[in-house]
Amino acid sequence: MGKTLRRIRRGGEMTALPVRQAELAEAWNRGFHAGAKRQNELDTKLMLEWLGQLEDIPGIGSKTATKIREHWLCFVNRAKDQ
Repeated sequence: MGKTLRRIRRGGEMTALPVRQAELAEAWNRGFHAGAKRQNELDTKLMLEWLGQLEDIPGIGSKTATKIREHWLCFVNRAKDQ
């Protein structure tokens, strides 16, 4: 069993060399932000698909669907402003 595996089994924290710590944090943040951006794009696409099919739900007519869409757009605009 190697030193690294023993440390993991004991619950010791694995730390990178101090020189590499900043590079690792920067790479982590780039990956995190890229993933968050992609997830936001997918969520928006899915929401737009749902908003396009509101009239298919029993009990929701064109007036109610329009109100729901307007409410969602106001919410998105407020979130974007913050």
